[in-house]
Amino acid sequence: MIEKILVFGGKGGVGKSSISAATAVALSDLLPNKRILILSFDIAHNLSDLFACEIGNKITPLKTNLWGIEPDPNEYAERYTKNLIDKMKQLMKEMPVIGKLPQIEKHIDETFTSDSIPLALKNAMFFQQILNAENLDSPEGQFDLIIADFPPTGNMVALFEIPEDQAKVMLKYSLNFYNSIKDAIRNFSKMFRKILKPFDDYEKRKELGKEIISMMVELEKRGERITDLIHSVGSLRLVSIAEKPSFEEIKRARDLTRKYITLEGAHINLLIPMKHAKKCDFCGKVSTIQQKYLYDIRNEFHSLKIWESDRLKEEPIGMEGLRKLGREIYGDTSADGILNPHP
Repeated sequence: MIEKILVFGGKGGVGKSSISAATAVALSDLLPNKRILILSFDIAHNLSDLFACEIGNKITPLKTNLWGIEPDPNEYAERYTKNLIDKMKQLMKEMPVIGKLPQIEKHIDETFTSDSIPLALKNAMFFQQILNAENLDSPEGQFDLIIADFPPTGNMVALFEIPEDQAKVMLKYSLNFYNSIKDAIRNFSKMFRKILKPFDDYEKRKELGKEIISMMVELEKRGERITDLIHSVGSLRLVSIAEKPSFEEIKRARDLTRKYITLEGAHINLLIPMKHAKKCDFCGKVSTIQQKYLYDIRNEFHSLKIWESDRLKEEPIGMEGLRKLGREIYGDTSADGILNPHP
């Protein structure tokens, strides 16, 4: 059973991936008996770069109790929707006129595929598979802890939103496609349709319709389970740097995700160390700006746990580099302090 889902969000370029990876390493060191998965939903995955090893589209062991994946949403969308799409295509082909026109059948086969499903929906499908431990080719089974590096706010909201309304999204997508097919045959006369009417297998279409409705109901139930799981064990951590655009982004993220997941902490990343700010004129000026927004962030998110981390001299690459960043962020905080933070 999944005990906690840590979701890291915020503006691009603030170090979400690095903070996510460092957190995963820190927790794997502190909780050697827990199975932990880190995954990335960023289009430009960089977990492989951070861990200095090839991760890719399969669950990859990183250390004894830590695994990682940079999912290709197309592959999982294909796996997740193939049966439903095949049924819908079959239903469309059974419709009068449509099923008798080879060029329309070809259009259906080539256009109505998992490749044409919106990326946000594909990512949401994959996230559901992870949380349900479905079809992941993982001998380890379900994970105890999941650390998720989410995309910037707009796409992050979609990942939370779609499981709640996935059946509606899929139905709307299917109906929109069907309407495009209807538009393609709009010029055919009523007489032509009457000629084809004796070949119309209404009962077959009726049965297909029942199967599709049943699949939609199952999608809705699965979405409800995922939504409930995120509500119960999900923990949002917003990552920012001490600058205005990033500060404004995490305020928006807080407001837009409130109904989906509990916000439990904020990370202020890449601060200029004070010892350097005092010695270097440029560093001092940057630090002055950072201190202003650091004050604003602390004030705005005063009810949350706020972690602050200085910019490191070296990039946090590889297991030891990420471990060092984890120490910079969390110090001697316990695993429980990371998983269940208090202000």
